[in-house]
Amino acid sequence: MSFLAPFGLLLGGLSVPLIALYFLKLRRRKVTLPSLLLWHQFQKSQQLATPFQRFRRNLLLLLQLLLLLLLTLALAQPFFESDARPGQSVVIVIDSSASMLATDAEPTRIDAAKAHARTIVDKLSNTDEAMVVVAGPRTEVRQGFTRDRGEAKSAIDAIEAIPAQGSLREGLMLALSMARSRPGVELVVLSDGSGEDLTTVPTGGVNVRYVQVGRSADNSGILALDLRRSPVSELDRQLFVTVQNFGRQEQEGAVGVYLDNKLVGMRNEKLPPDEPVSLVFELSGAASGELRVELEADSDYLKADDVAFAVISETTQRKVLLVGGDALTARVLAADPRVKLSLAKASEVDAEACADFDATVFMGPVPSGMEGQHYAVLGPHPGSPVRFGEEVRAPAVLGWRRTHPLARFVEWESVLLSRAQKVTDPGSLAPIVESDYGPIVLAGEQKGGRVVQLGFDPRHSDILLRVAWPVTVLNAVGWLTEGIPGAEGARGMATGSPFTRRVAEGTTDADVSVKGPEGAVAVSVNDGLLRVRDTTAVGIYEVQSGAVRTKFAANLVSNRESRIAPRGGLGLADGNAAALSGADKIGRREIWRELLMLALLFLMAEWWAWNRRKVA
Repeated sequence: MSFLAPFGLLLGGLSVPLIALYFLKLRRRKVTLPSLLLWHQFQKSQQLATPFQRFRRNLLLLLQLLLLLLLTLALAQPFFESDARPGQSVVIVIDSSASMLATDAEPTRIDAAKAHARTIVDKLSNTDEAMVVVAGPRTEVRQGFTRDRGEAKSAIDAIEAIPAQGSLREGLMLALSMARSRPGVELVVLSDGSGEDLTTVPTGGVNVRYVQVGRSADNSGILALDLRRSPVSELDRQLFVTVQNFGRQEQEGAVGVYLDNKLVGMRNEKLPPDEPVSLVFELSGAASGELRVELEADSDYLKADDVAFAVISETTQRKVLLVGGDALTARVLAADPRVKLSLAKASEVDAEACADFDATVFMGPVPSGMEGQHYAVLGPHPGSPVRFGEEVRAPAVLGWRRTHPLARFVEWESVLLSRAQKVTDPGSLAPIVESDYGPIVLAGEQKGGRVVQLGFDPRHSDILLRVAWPVTVLNAVGWLTEGIPGAEGARGMATGSPFTRRVAEGTTDADVSVKGPEGAVAVSVNDGLLRVRDTTAVGIYEVQSGAVRTKFAANLVSNRESRIAPRGGLGLADGNAAALSGADKIGRREIWRELLMLALLFLMAEWWAWNRRKVA
């Protein structure tokens, strides 16, 4: 039992003067008695005046002490801790994202969460039901409603944290939808809180309790790797490494770069709190192989973001086709020694002709059948991979993803647009630049091919008059051709993201093998598209398809997961969002109301005993 207001126990000090009053001797006055018949009553009064006999036999003193004890306890607000309250059903949500691998809990946060979950199951009654939901890179119901505690605990034991960015929001939405199907259900969330905005997640009347796991914010991690052409030499390249200290105190950090396990660069840096630090390492244009970057910091509870990998190839020219482009865009591409440019009119090309190039840039209509190819559409032209709606006037840029390669070195807030078109269906493309009317630059993958889409015509803006235009065009071509052999970019992706590539027609699952950092990885081939979904381990993956071998890297490069500071509350949408936070408060049951009711009963008993004594 614990107390919310322990200073209330000081009220118990009143017991000392209360007992002292009963020990005081009574002053007697001499009275002449007319008869000895009253002697017995006097003798009884004398016995009551004896201190030790009075303490032992007085019912009023006992009742008053008990009343004072109950009032003291009620004022201190005692409560009991338990991991489950009596109920018909409980849904246990366990966060399995990368931040749950932090070692500020014993031995890790995920282990602490699983231990709490097992305790919850142990304290359920035989008629209660439990469900286990995993909220992480893969959101799923690990165990449906069951009264078998063994099944529930086995499902909990099988949960492992994955070094990839997860979504607590998706896990909560799934758990809440399952919880609403049962009356009297309770949802228990075991997590460090995630960095997602959960204010729009409605509980729908479901009782939600949050068990905070973890206690420290100390962590430093690698946030980005970026390989670029050296500004000094066309033949050399520069590796940009972004690291950040997410703790509250300055840290000493050391960053080492290894190419095929050979050290090629080392930097020691002071890492100020909550501020990204960019480091530059020089690499030869002829360098190729497996690149590994390692970070060592003084105080670091998460190791999954301390290493990042990339696959680089020797620099070669990339074949780029510009369709319907203007003279300025053609000069920009032709001036880049990394690009071998070809020009064509829109009426002269089809998807088959575009397939002979590493990337295609359209400044006019897009032919059908471009699925699976790398291309950019610089304007809302017919055949675009997204659907456009009405035209909007003078959209204002609100923000952009500064860490995306497309937005590198471009200050979009200074770009003025006279008109753009609303995007009504982005398909699988994600916004890169947002305006007050929606996205105006989008990018993503469609059936294994990378796609860039502009929602405005460059001629209807001042971007053609700015250095932002050649930078944006070159950024787009660099990102589109990043995965091809000899491209400047370092081939890498975020853990948990699917890897897709086009393969020869007729290729089956049996013709392809994938080896990851932890061994063989499952792969599927459908309609000439190869998919590798299990990319949750940090490291290098090797894909063998016939005589063609491809390597790519998967890294935990997530600001949200590297920021491991535990969250004090979930902050859900409605009143039920005021869930208890902290493992020391889970299942808290306060009993001060019961104590007050009991004190009232003792007060009535004391009143009855007093009046009975007066009558006697």
